[in-house]
Amino acid sequence: MRDPGRRAVLAAAGAAALAACTPAPPSPSRATTAPEGTTAPPGPAPSSAPSASGGTGGMRRTAGTGTPRVVATVAEGLDTPWSIAFLPGGPVLVTERGTGRILALSPSGAVREAGRITVRAGAGEGGLLGLEPAPSFARDGTVFAYATAEQSNRVMALRWDGSALGGERVLVDGIPAAAVHNGGRLKVGPDGMLYIGAGDAGQRQLAQDRASLAGKILRVAPDGSPAPGNPFGNRTFTYGHRNVQGLAWDSRGRMWASEFGPDRDDELNLITAGSQYGWPGVTGAAVQGGSVPAAHVWPSTADASPSALAILDDVAYVACLRGQRLWRVPLPGAGFAPDGGGSLPGATEHFRGEYGRLRDVVVVPAEFRGTGAPGAWPDADLWLATNEGDGSRILAVAL
Repeated sequence: MRDPGRRAVLAAAGAAALAACTPAPPSPSRATTAPEGTTAPPGPAPSSAPSASGGTGGMRRTAGTGTPRVVATVAEGLDTPWSIAFLPGGPVLVTERGTGRILALSPSGAVREAGRITVRAGAGEGGLLGLEPAPSFARDGTVFAYATAEQSNRVMALRWDGSALGGERVLVDGIPAAAVHNGGRLKVGPDGMLYIGAGDAGQRQLAQDRASLAGKILRVAPDGSPAPGNPFGNRTFTYGHRNVQGLAWDSRGRMWASEFGPDRDDELNLITAGSQYGWPGVTGAAVQGGSVPAAHVWPSTADASPSALAILDDVAYVACLRGQRLWRVPLPGAGFAPDGGGSLPGATEHFRGEYGRLRDVVVVPAEFRGTGAPGAWPDADLWLATNEGDGSRILAVAL
């Protein structure tokens, strides 16, 4: 079924149609993979510069109601997209997990291949995953990518030449890979370092091994080396994680992460350097051996299975796979510390079952906010990637 919010329709209808557009109900879900998530000292002082595709914390972008609503379909007919990356100056790139393709999107709705990375065949939840522009992108065109190779997951640097990505160079190798729990999210933090969500690859004991790259949030310099000031002198920033797939920062520079639970207790965690987050000993808001309890817990994975996280105006937006919805979670103020309660007030769900499994959610940078004129990007605050096999779409969401 064609979505009435399609870019071509919007271009013809102009600004009035964009404001009034209500997308049609989606076709029945066609997910082709098993749902995932079913079975210390403070960090460095942040700067004020946001990640190119991460959250902008408290920056006000819209005078809307705060209630998410889909206003356009940016692109459709994709094959299981995993990560959306806005390149400063354009275009917008999207990774496809199984094909290894990196796609470039245009405001007209056109999609073209801008690069391809060879990924391990039959990688399950692995494949081509995270994508993120480097802090040096404006100078040298560097883009980071996370992919499953034959023996492991790895982080690579690619070079954007103005029309395509190439020049693949490995920065971090040896992140354990498996059919499940590959992590894969990449975000550049306010400190200019690269943060990597690495799953436990089904080897749960590795999550507590601070020397292992599995079950961690890793923090590396742009060349892939351990970032200065890391708590253990290696790439490990925090440990005791099962499968982190969402990373973002709020206006106070606090880092947050969304994480799959096993058959219960999906988590939204407040991240502090050197801390351990309980897996595999405990999940959710439980505490064991000095672990940090989750700030917010979804006891049933049917309600969440969170794959991605974006923060805007100090509100977390969590894209969910099995839960097939977008959670809106207002974040607490200064001085908050998780106390084991596992519930943040004001959390609301949106789009439940309307668009299928939601894989990625990103804040739209100002330069990609459209005016409603023909040929412009949609005027939206967030973009969502749906995870419905070859029926996947990128949706524009206004607040």
